[in-house]
Parts: sequence; C-alpha cells; structure tokens
Amino acid sequence: MGLPGFIILPARAAREAWRRGQRRARTSGLYAWRYSGAAAEGLTMAPQDLRPADDRLAHDFYSGLYKFAGHSITTGGQSPFAANPPSPEWFAHLHAFRWLRHLHATNTNLAQAHSNALVADWIALWGSELTSHAWRSEIVAARQIAWLSHAPMLMRNTSDETYQIFLKSLTRQTRVLHHNGRYTRDGAPRLLVAIALAYSSLCLKGRERTIKQAAHGLDREIDRQILPDGGHVSRNPVVLLELLTDLMPLRQAYARQGHSPSPILLSAIDRMMAALRFFTHSSGQLAQFNGTGETPQELLATILHHNEERGQPQSSAPQSGYERLAAGKTVVLMDVGKPLSPGTSEQALAGTLSFELSSGAHRFIANCGVPETLRDEYAPFTRATAAHSTLVVDDASSSRFAGVRALHRFMPATLLAPPDNVSSTRTEPLTITASHSGYGPAYGLVHERTLTLTPDGAALNGIDRMVPTRPKRAGDPPNVAIRFHLPADISASFLSSGHSILLAALKGEKGSEKEGDAWTFTCVDGEIALEESMQFSGPGQPRKTRQIVIYTTTESEELRWTFMRRPANRKTARKAAVEDESLLNLLDGDKNP
Repeated sequence: MGLPGFIILPARAAREAWRRGQRRARTSGLYAWRYSGAAAEGLTMAPQDLRPADDRLAHDFYSGLYKFAGHSITTGGQSPFAANPPSPEWFAHLHAFRWLRHLHATNTNLAQAHSNALVADWIALWGSELTSHAWRSEIVAARQIAWLSHAPMLMRNTSDETYQIFLKSLTRQTRVLHHNGRYTRDGAPRLLVAIALAYSSLCLKGRERTIKQAAHGLDREIDRQILPDGGHVSRNPVVLLELLTDLMPLRQAYARQGHSPSPILLSAIDRMMAALRFFTHSSGQLAQFNGTGETPQELLATILHHNEERGQPQSSAPQSGYERLAAGKTVVLMDVGKPLSPGTSEQALAGTLSFELSSGAHRFIANCGVPETLRDEYAPFTRATAAHSTLVVDDASSSRFAGVRALHRFMPATLLAPPDNVSSTRTEPLTITASHSGYGPAYGLVHERTLTLTPDGAALNGIDRMVPTRPKRAGDPPNVAIRFHLPADISASFLSSGHSILLAALKGEKGSEKEGDAWTFTCVDGEIALEESMQFSGPGQPRKTRQIVIYTTTESEELRWTFMRRPANRKTARKAAVEDESLLNLLDGDKNP
C-alpha cells in the first residue's frame, strides 16, 4: 500500500514550491551577473532540423496569422511577441521558435528578413525578462536548438551589429540553462535542457571547453530517463519521438565536429528507435497511452526512415510496461504497467490493462487520447479509466488522482496512487495475461485480462475476469462496464443477432467498393451497447465518437468476447458476419480459457 493522499500531496507540493522558488531566485536581478559576460565568438555549425516544414505557414506569418496549439491570432501588423496569448500552450509554442523551419523552407529573402525581424523583436521585448515564462528552461532549450539550427538563414546578409546581438542572446540563454537546468521540471524537459547544452557546446565558438562537461550531463540524464527497453520513464510514447527528433541530429553534430558520440548516447538512440517502432500501429499511428494524442505522422515517418533495423518490432517492453501482439496486418498494443516515478508521470493516465487494435491502414479500437491544447481543463476526463478500452468498476478509476483542479497547473503530477500490483505474462507467443489490483482496496477485486491474437491476425479473443480478494459483502454488487472506444473514422452498427456489432472503416467515398477493413465484435456473456464516446486527440476541439460497452456486475466473474476481421467490402462483411454462427456457438459453449 502506498502513502495516503494527505501525506503525498503536501510533500509533492512542497517539492514543487521549492523547485519553482529556486528557479525564480536564480532568474532574479541578484543573479543577473552570472549570465553576463562576453558573447560567443561565432557559430561553428548549424545542426539539422528533422521536423517537417510547410512553406504555406510562412505566408500566414507574413500576413500576421499565427496558429499554434489549436489557437490562432492575427497581429494586425504588430509583433506576435507583443500580443496577448490565447493560451499558455500557444505562448510556449511561439517563444520556442520551432516554427522557424517553415520560414526556412521558403528559402527567400523575404523569409530571411521576416525571421530576422521576429528574432530581433523577441530579443528587444523578452531578452531581459528572465522571470517570465519565456525563460522557463524547457522553452529556452527549444529556442536555443531552433536558433542554432536556423542560424544560417537568420544571419544571412545581416550587419555585424545584428550578428553580435544574436550571439550575445544565445550566449546568455546558454548560461541560464547551465546554471538553472537542475531546477527544470523532471523528465523530458530536463533531458531537453541537457540536449540544448550539448548543442551549444558544439555550435558556439569559444565553448569547446564545455563539450565534455555537456556530454557527461547528457549521459546522466539519458541514464536516468531512457529505460533498458528504449522507453521513456514517463511511459508516454510520443516523448520518444520528440526526443529522437533532437537527439539524432546531435549524433551527427558530434561527428561533424570530429568528436565521437558517447556510447550511452548511441545506445539510447538505438533503443529508443526500437521502442518507437514497438509503439507504432499498422496504421502508422502511435498508441494513445499516458499522454500521447494525435500522431505527427509525417515526423514519425521521417524519424522511422532513419531506422536501420528493418525486422519485426520487439514484442515486449518490460521496463516500460507494455506488450505487443502482431500477426498478419493486425497489431494489438496493451498497457501492462504503472507509473515509474511521480515526478516524471505528469501525463500518466488510469489506463492499466487497456489496449488498442489496428488493422492495415486503420485503428479500430483506441483509447480516447489527450487534446492538443487545454489539457488541464480536460484532464479529469482524459485520465479516467472510463476513457480507456478496459474494464471499469462503478465508473471509478483504477488509479487515484488529486481532485483539486487548482493543483493541475501547479503540480506536474497529480497522481496519488496507481495499482499496487500489476503483472503480465506471455503464456504463448500471441497470448498475454495481465492483472492489476487497482480495484482491490475499494471493491476487493483484481482485474485480470487475457488477449489472444490468432496466428493469421484475423481474430482477437479476450477474457476479462474479476477475481475476488475478500469475501463478498452484502447488498447489490458493483456495476461493471468493459469499454472499447472507437476512433472517429470507424462506423458501428448492430447485427441482427444482437450479440454482434459490425465495425467498418472507409478509405474512399461512403458506399464505394474501396471501403476499408471491417471487423465484428461479438460477446454473449453480457449485455452489449453502442454509446457515445469522445476522441480527445486530434486538431481542434474533442470530437464525438462511439464506444462498445459490455454491461454486467461483479457477480459475473468472467466475460469472453471476440473481434474478428471480415471482408473489406461492407456488404460482403455484413453478410459473412450474419451467416457465420460458429463464433457465437464457440463463445456460448466451452467457457474454459
């Protein structure tokens, strides 16, 4: 049993208050002298930016339109850095300068002049505002990498004075990161700071003496955060993609400067690439676990293109706590772990034993994901077990979170108690059995789930068990719902038997012969329903979608269900599903697992 919430919350709040206090103190006027001094002598190289660029966005910038994190503003001829930000996420995106790549992609004098003017605006308006959010370490680190990557464009045809002002700001930001990096939020933000310092040591002339020190600092963070199976300690799949996008050019930068990248860095990149492939569905999307929302698919394809390993992805990520079943064109990914440390689990969700299923170009079963913006506002819904494709008892979550909304912005992680015991085994290559004790304290139950994928990938058989851990109490048994959330591009309709639901994905126009895959869901052990759900991931506001729900009570200690692939054409699929009664007979007959 973990510590009670009334002990955990004050302790974590005190640590967070101390971290913020240290950061504020070290960006106050008393410390300003530490960040002054001579500017770097020049730039030695510009690292590659692997993020895909869209030159159409450059034209938006010219017209004063800035779209970031689901929000847009029109500046009316003023600097965007003087505008009132519509959200904290928009502010962070603007001040991180990752968008410079869109201007760079046009390769025009206009883009160069516009970029240079925007950087000058930032230096004039924010370059000395060390106590502002623009100087949060993770934002400084992203800005540092972006400025270095696009310095050739920024400084082309500029005056010596402009060049020196640019170098002075870069040098100052590097010193701030060097002195304050330890007070950055733990997890990916702190690792990003270490990456930025490594870049600065290689790219700023005169800082060569810091190359070894920066490399050692990066190695320490990698050792802390990258697990043996290649996952990140946050258990958030998209964090791997974000980190690799900066780490891979860093590996090249060391080589270009005549330095050997450390074995720790090289090993981490290889492991992370393997883990990224592990988390990628057949549809080319990342699994939506623990903070992953809409997949930046062009960036994912770009990073995976650099992967020299072309074999099948690993089947297990034991340290990260995930399992993968793959056969034919079907992929199933399952969460069989729990948060590894409170400080790095700010995006942790109560999705233990949830799974996602993809077939060909489509994901058929998914978790609800997280939105691009306003994550704190939607957090009570996105983190709930009910937002995941798994079993829920009495609409309660299998992990406990702090319910005070004011804490969400103050504390990086409001997780109080994940399930104490989470375990998983592979009894066969394509069978996973996992369990968790999250419902033990309140309901005296352990949830156990078995998933079996057939060797041809044409069927996924599932068994959900509710194993009592204490004598049953008097009164009505708790209600149980087993939820299977459908993405927005999947249609669902009941078949005539009432025990099966047809799922179909469209590739072309509705009703055409080019319709996508079709699957049927069948269960005879409980009452099944089609209900509304929400897809939080994706651009814009969350979208309504649907979910399959099996309703029962804890009196039903075992429920069996099956997903079966059908012919691609919808009419043919419906006919095959209606005529095929063998599955129903199997499920209604032998109940042995």
